[in-house]
Amino acid sequence: MLDNPETEPPLPADQPDPPKSLCGGILPGVFAILLISMGVGFAANSIREHGSINLKRNYFNKEAVSSVSGTSEQDPGDTGAAADVDSGDSPVIAEDPDDGIQRLNFEEAQDNFITGEEEFEASGESIYLFVDARVRDQYEDGHIPGAIWLYHYESENLIDEVRSELEMAFFIIVYCNGGDCEDSLHLSVDLMSLYNLPPENIYVYEGGLDEWKERGMPVTVGSERR
Repeated sequence: MLDNPETEPPLPADQPDPPKSLCGGILPGVFAILLISMGVGFAANSIREHGSINLKRNYFNKEAVSSVSGTSEQDPGDTGAAADVDSGDSPVIAEDPDDGIQRLNFEEAQDNFITGEEEFEASGESIYLFVDARVRDQYEDGHIPGAIWLYHYESENLIDEVRSELEMAFFIIVYCNGGDCEDSLHLSVDLMSLYNLPPENIYVYEGGLDEWKERGMPVTVGSERR
């Protein structure tokens, strides 16, 4: 009896099964692991009290990198003026103008006055000399005791009467009313430039007679010097 050529011979009993497809076996497991990891990550992020990850934030934004102090570039429109704004914590110290004129505050003028009066009482002379640069009427209404009158705008007509005293003095203190009054400044310049008195001997008491009286210092009324 002839075999049927269309009939396939039976497979041996010990022949292994054909290999399974790679996509059908490994990839589902990988996807499952990824899903589990993502679930664990979301759960951990939601229960953290601080520092949770912001999923909407761009953590790689170059503009968010802060510059180290001293290395950042200044904005072209920034002139740096903001750094000069006074915080209000430190006191502002006023400086004398650089005009070559020596200035005295009240305490210094007071010390010179007291020392000068003591010298005058002891010897009838003093190296301290106060000079009133105001108009005559103001001088007679009240002036610092011992002060000579030398009105700035008439100094050329008056200088000869007082020149000897000015040349003998080592401390010439010029004053007017104080505040906005500048007659004392003008006269002090004239004493140096027009009348050739030593600049190192000339001082301006900027507080003037107004401050002098406010501080309770003595004032002489009339044409007499003392």
